[in-house]
Amino acid sequence: MKNIFKFCAIVFFSSTTTLQSAEFESNVAIANDYVWRGMTQTAEEPAISGGFDIAGESGLYFGTWASNVEFGDGAALELDWYAGYANELENGLSYDIGYLAFTYPGEDSLDFEEIYFGLGYSYFGLTYSSGQDSAPDNTEFSVALGETGLGITYGDYDEYGEYTIISYDLPISIAGLGVALSWSDFSAETFSGLADEDTFVITFSM
Repeated sequence: MKNIFKFCAIVFFSSTTTLQSAEFESNVAIANDYVWRGMTQTAEEPAISGGFDIAGESGLYFGTWASNVEFGDGAALELDWYAGYANELENGLSYDIGYLAFTYPGEDSLDFEEIYFGLGYSYFGLTYSSGQDSAPDNTEFSVALGETGLGITYGDYDEYGEYTIISYDLPISIAGLGVALSWSDFSAETFSGLADEDTFVITFSM
């Protein structure tokens, strides 16, 4: 993984895109729960997350993101690393291909990696994530209801279950923080050993 990111960094900074023209973006969020693909990652307890991205005019990007987690084992932190390339064609079709590593310091047995490919057009999006080294695949379809801030996402996570997420980005901010509401419904696979989940999440972010 380190070699992949070293390669991406070399390509990024040796391309025609200079460091001065690169965009640096950071984010931080507080939520009453960390729900990922329909499943809580914090035992339905609050989560604090944040990360940063570096993107160039060429379309190449890389970054990292972290959040607290609670699985009842040695893992207390999720630390993700990703790199990819995104662009948009003249006909309005956008695409995004990249590599994502999920790591859990203190519980390395949970680590896994995915290669993802996404397509987007107008208010529609489709992403396929291929799990590496026997990790399960995930297929996700999303649609935004115009400029209303409403969105619906449906996903099928192999060996785990299916999930539906309805989200709404409020058109206001509180103390400079964006506010988002979401409702998630997760239906577990019969033999996954997991339970169905229905979760409401409120997120404050900047």
